[in-house]
Amino acid sequence: MTVASAADAGADEERLVPTVDGRRARRDANREKVVDAMLDLYREGELAPSISRVADRSGVSHRSVFRYFEDLDQLCRVAIERHAASVAHLVEIDELGHGTLRERIGALIRCRIELYETVAPVVRVTRMRAPLQPVLDERLVADRRRLDRQVAKQFAQEIDALPADERMAVSRAVQVMCSLDSMELMRHSQGLSRSETVAAITTALSRILGTDRNRM
Repeated sequence: MTVASAADAGADEERLVPTVDGRRARRDANREKVVDAMLDLYREGELAPSISRVADRSGVSHRSVFRYFEDLDQLCRVAIERHAASVAHLVEIDELGHGTLRERIGALIRCRIELYETVAPVVRVTRMRAPLQPVLDERLVADRRRLDRQVAKQFAQEIDALPADERMAVSRAVQVMCSLDSMELMRHSQGLSRSETVAAITTALSRILGTDRNRM
């Protein structure tokens, strides 16, 4: 190869790199549009949107959707995982386990109701698909366990002060009351408002955990 030929080849490679990078960027952008469209449809109450609905909402062709995802199940998993990562900060509670009982109840319920209001539509989809997709079922179990551990630590001093034969039962009851499933029942099935749900859970926790009124 002559020096000129080598130079021409190098120039061709330099021209090719931006082209390849540009295609990859467009592919990534379109893939994100598809995931965004799926999540938007979930939030609007569509539990099982079709590929056609997703394609129409995203502005990406039906055929292109299948270039980015193997099937609808994979798209669903990616969307749910992205959503979970985007709301992870809503799970955190500052100074977990510290403060008066009233303060700790308030902090936990404020955190949980905000989390519920944000994730409820996507969680409904996750529950619906979990029996057929083990990955989603594992995520549901792991998320519930994480939230249960948080409740146990937030109210450890009250639960630890109970007679040994009552601790497990009370702990489980409190975890259920603070769960997203409980909030789904109150908000979605019983039709309670956000403030009514907060008041109901706060009152129940205060009754169960606040046997010594001075500790509140």
